[in-house]
Amino acid sequence: MQIYRKGIKDIWLKAAVVGSLWGSVEIIVGSFFHNIRMPMSGTILAVLGISLLVAFGQIWKDKGLFWRAGLIAAMMKSVSPSAVLIGPMTGILLEALLFEFALTIFGRNVFAYFAGGIFALYSVVIHKLATLLIIYGLDLVKITENLYFFLIKQLKVDDLNFIQALSILTSFYVILGIIAAFIGLLTGKKALRMKAAYVSENNIEFDHTKDVVHPDEKSRSLLFLIFHIVAIVVILTLTNMFSLITASVFTLLYIIFVLIQYKRALNYFKRPGFWIQIALFIFISALFYDGFNQANYFSGEGIEAGLKMGLRAVLIVIGFSAISSELRNPLIRVLLYRKGFWQFYTALSSAFSVLPYLMKHSARPKAILKNPGKTLIGNILDAEYIFEQFKKMQRKVEIIIITGEKHKGKTSYAQKLSEILKVQNYSLGGFIAPGEFEENLRSEFDIFDLKSGKSMMLCSSKGIENQKKVGRFYFNENALKFGNEILKPENLVGSDFIFIDELGPFELKGKGWSNAVENLLKHPEYKLICLVRKNLVYDILRRFGITDALIFDISEDAIEEVVTEISKDLTIINN
Repeated sequence: MQIYRKGIKDIWLKAAVVGSLWGSVEIIVGSFFHNIRMPMSGTILAVLGISLLVAFGQIWKDKGLFWRAGLIAAMMKSVSPSAVLIGPMTGILLEALLFEFALTIFGRNVFAYFAGGIFALYSVVIHKLATLLIIYGLDLVKITENLYFFLIKQLKVDDLNFIQALSILTSFYVILGIIAAFIGLLTGKKALRMKAAYVSENNIEFDHTKDVVHPDEKSRSLLFLIFHIVAIVVILTLTNMFSLITASVFTLLYIIFVLIQYKRALNYFKRPGFWIQIALFIFISALFYDGFNQANYFSGEGIEAGLKMGLRAVLIVIGFSAISSELRNPLIRVLLYRKGFWQFYTALSSAFSVLPYLMKHSARPKAILKNPGKTLIGNILDAEYIFEQFKKMQRKVEIIIITGEKHKGKTSYAQKLSEILKVQNYSLGGFIAPGEFEENLRSEFDIFDLKSGKSMMLCSSKGIENQKKVGRFYFNENALKFGNEILKPENLVGSDFIFIDELGPFELKGKGWSNAVENLLKHPEYKLICLVRKNLVYDILRRFGITDALIFDISEDAIEEVVTEISKDLTIINN
């Protein structure tokens, strides 16, 4: 027997609120900027994000709130229409980390908020420079240096050294950071004054459909993720070691593979700005790689270096687009959940569940940009309500799992368990699904109502007209309706235990018995006994937000032990 217990801390739920609000602004305004090709869009989004953080800093005082919120907002950026997401995602996280750093060093005061605003906004510059270096390589430094000296000479501002130029740029971002923090301070104080009298007019409807994953997708996604990381590193190494032609061949093969696998990556090839930027870098490299030479404007070495930079840029952008696509796969969240990051995962799931509500009720992009303070106040006033709804979602949900390998006797085990419970005068509801064999293969499954004793064929390997085929089996729509009818709470009154055979890939996709189970989990008076394949147990627990469970393995736990344990009040030990 395994005892399972999960409980999330309030700070993660608050981070889910802040992160979901931040993420919704990034998606709404970011998508608008994406469509109109807005210059300096990252800087404007940073100003909005910093204002939001400063405003919330006056509402919730939890230490470590903002880096958590930034992590969640960054992951939520994965639903943005951009083809390459890693850059914006890391940019959001860097802003949050630097803002949190300022508050940790200086405390919660006006100076700290201004410092946090400056640090976070200046991260836009740092992030942009780091991104360019990753895309174009270290040759960019040499070319930029030569270009800089050429420009100051042509502009006859030889006395403007690099430090002075950097100071001018820094001053611009310092001022913007202060403005962002000031907006946040004003709106935060105004929201605090309005908070007591505010009542939300909207009922939040949570959407859990983004939190599903088919088990067959897991190995494929993980292998591709590893492949793309290795491929980028290997091709970059070959580009540095071999000739331009050899590097072009390897890069072209990889690009063709990515474009076949990920249609989304093609978006970047359709952007004239992308090709203009690469052409510009090649041209500048040809002119300034060895310094500007009036006798011979273009150097062969500079042209080759520029072409390699362009090749590298295409590789990085396309490769990161592919990696971003794989990171969208719920597999990543499944791995986080299993490897000890379940608090983050649960908070992220909560943030995604409220995203449709936020997208529906948020102000439109032009309204946000025209009056960001008004938008921030609305977000802050809704925050406490959303937080309370998140807490309700995390109610203690108890369940009993019977697990084992596929086709190893879970149903037979459950059938014996039900017979023993009946002998002990327990009232049973729900159903089990016994099967029949033909030539050592399952040929048919029935659905057997434990309360009424009625039975109906659920699926068969033999073709039946107008019935849906899944894998080898044709499913009886009437039996699916029959099963869902059995699981209605009004039909289970007086039942001590409710059997569900089984929860699997259908339910992970939100099909099968999924809606019935979600409805039953709202009724803590029912004790559910669910049959689940061994490799899907934690996916099912995660999918339905189950926080407490007893897990029995048919290969290890005797039926008598199961009867003894489940007959007690289900008390889960926190471990």
